[in-house]
Amino acid sequence: MNRRDFIKTSLCLGAAAATCGCIYGSKLVYNSEHPENKFRLKHKSDLPKKVRLEACNKCQLNCAACWIRAEEQRIIDEGGGFGYLKFEDFKNFVDKHDFIKEIELSNNGEIFLNPELDDIIKYAYEKNIQLSAQNGVNLNTVSDETLENLVKYKFNAIMVSLDGATPETYSIYRRGGDFNTVISHIKTINKFKEKYNSPYPHLVWQFILFGHNEHEIDKAREMAKELNMEMVYCKNYVTDYSPLKNPKLAQEKTGVHLIDEPEEENNENTEITPEEEKKETKEELAAEIPENTDGRAEQDIETNERFCYQLEYEPQINFNGDLLGCCILSYKNFGTNVFKEGLLGALNSKKVLQAKLMLSDFTTEPYEDNPCSTCGLYTGFKEQNRPIKFKLG
Repeated sequence: MNRRDFIKTSLCLGAAAATCGCIYGSKLVYNSEHPENKFRLKHKSDLPKKVRLEACNKCQLNCAACWIRAEEQRIIDEGGGFGYLKFEDFKNFVDKHDFIKEIELSNNGEIFLNPELDDIIKYAYEKNIQLSAQNGVNLNTVSDETLENLVKYKFNAIMVSLDGATPETYSIYRRGGDFNTVISHIKTINKFKEKYNSPYPHLVWQFILFGHNEHEIDKAREMAKELNMEMVYCKNYVTDYSPLKNPKLAQEKTGVHLIDEPEEENNENTEITPEEEKKETKEELAAEIPENTDGRAEQDIETNERFCYQLEYEPQINFNGDLLGCCILSYKNFGTNVFKEGLLGALNSKKVLQAKLMLSDFTTEPYEDNPCSTCGLYTGFKEQNRPIKFKLG
């Protein structure tokens, strides 16, 4: 190499190195100014294969302790008002996100009030997408045609809210509902399951434990068995509404943790080893979640933490496409629309990344305009120093 070529080559390499250095340096500054960007997703493969998509947030009942029915219309309007998922929006979303394999349709309303639900069910079946309504339905208003479509197009699972085993008890909480109508619809589903020789949909009887229905715990279990339904008893978290009269007996019958037993005195050495303590921490349980969003060990996550992890492995989307993040944030959103921006763009939006940062690093001050800032779960986790361990981008 002659002297001229040597100088030319050296200058080119030097310029390239300087350019890379400037880019790298600016990136460091950018990341230091925007630490939330460490959660930015880079590719479609980073996205979850399951989403929660509200089919309809309207409801025809007036349940006694339902928070959303008690809110002012103004507050509901801030979250997009009441409405239902349009088939065209569902189709476009599915077509643009062909990696989505599971969609939970229920959230705050009754999915069967959606007039375009049959088209949604059929199209999901054609696209090999598993639909479910495990957040709950009241099953009061639905046609036989839709009930048949649930079976015919293999709707995966439905949780039916039945807080009683008689019409009288059921109607105390599910005001405006009719127990016999719901049971009739369940029997119709079973009839179609027999006709099509299908196990779908898997039916779950959800029984919230109240003081006015605890005497029907055993009867409800027997009825669920006769109707080929899984039985699930749930704790009532609205403590000032119909509290249990005998929580200890209800706990024994259902296995639901309802009371805190007093610690028994024990003179034996019960010192916990460091290894055992580490295994029992919530941080360790959260850390056991696989890096891949597929097959997450949800059962290893403390119940309340699951809501925050929905932002990552099964984000909640409103009927109009607004990103709610989780099923708790019903009248607040992250200021981005999945139908318009796409799932990747929405999950990479500023407020979502900031939410992940403040939930995972409590040295970060909460962002005032972020939906998570006023959430009781966030403040509780912060007080207990229990950070959420989101996957880095």
